Amino acid sequence: MPADSITELTTPLRTLDPDADDADLGVLREVVGRARVVFLGESAHFTAEFNRIRDRVLRFLVRQLGFSALVLESGLPEGLAVDRWVRGGPGELADVARDGLTYEFGRCVEMHEQLDWMRRWNADHERQVGFHGMDVPGWCVSPGPGVAACLERLPAEPGDHELLLAADLGSRITPPPDPAAAPSVPAGLADAINELVGRADAAGDTVARQCARGAARVVEFLEHGLYPGAGRNLRNEVMAENLERILEREQRVLVAGHNVHLQRALSFDGTTSVGGLLAPALGEDLVVIGGTHASGRVPDLDPEAPPEGRYFAAGEEPPPPAEHTLEAALDAAGHRAHLVDLRRLPEEALAGTTALRAQTPHHTVLLDTAPREAFDAVCHVHAVHPARGAADAP
Repeated sequence: MPADSITELTTPLRTLDPDADDADLGVLREVVGRARVVFLGESAHFTAEFNRIRDRVLRFLVRQLGFSALVLESGLPEGLAVDRWVRGGPGELADVARDGLTYEFGRCVEMHEQLDWMRRWNADHERQVGFHGMDVPGWCVSPGPGVAACLERLPAEPGDHELLLAADLGSRITPPPDPAAAPSVPAGLADAINELVGRADAAGDTVARQCARGAARVVEFLEHGLYPGAGRNLRNEVMAENLERILEREQRVLVAGHNVHLQRALSFDGTTSVGGLLAPALGEDLVVIGGTHASGRVPDLDPEAPPEGRYFAAGEEPPPPAEHTLEAALDAAGHRAHLVDLRRLPEEALAGTTALRAQTPHHTVLLDTAPREAFDAVCHVHAVHPARGAADAP
């Protein structure tokens, strides 16, 4: 592995502290260029390091390059309340994060700190920074949040209350189920939600329409599964569609989520990723920055545990990354954290790199393309730690 060329072309990150100065992030000007959309991936959710990197990068892009929004791999309808809060709306931060961020991302204290900075920025600047979720509502288990958010934006009609009750199929702490374990869909609910989509269309309310569309896709998942056809993943399709609508209202956005959703390569399940769906249309307006790590315990979901203990920190240090992984290649640079522009690397620098890690170090994903075709750049950290509040004590 020609590590020297990688080392020479990396930019060490002096700190991950979002409150520090951002002089070491100046390389982002060259990486991002004039792109309207920056995808910032991470190899594991619920880690302090990736949460703080996202916070640092957003602050730089807002201050230095005029970016106007953070888009997160989280439910679109639920995120409307988060956007209201960062723009000065009422409520307590902990409540907004808990209810407005799906998949329990709101447990992370580092996420709270990012939202708090966004609110403070908006209080002090005319040029605002907004928040958007782009994912399906209700953890992909309940269309209820999508229906509720849509109805809040439309004139009331008879039957709305009954529709709300019928659409509420699960608690927010219920993890995304396998189709076999999914709750049953009440008769007529799919038709009623499709009619709601039509009402939102007639009202000309794009946000209401996307909330209802997301609810309809949840019902589709519950009835037919997450994969409606070869190479298709309903969540990726919803996120891509929602992002297209968000870009009709925002000038430049930072999109944050897991590598497997954002990379231009196929997703972990062999389906087309959000990056793969949008890259042809966005072209040079899209820059994809991956996030990788080489060591450290990663919090994860235990679907068999009671709701209050569903998240845990892995109890043992994982093995070093395998030689053929992107993590091994980038860790050879020897920095605690660094950013590397893969477009500047000689082709042989990543020869033999055919996989990257997914949520846990024991799960690797084969790349269907060269790393620099999946990512334009990568932010690599040597070791990760559980985000504060994300995991129960081991």
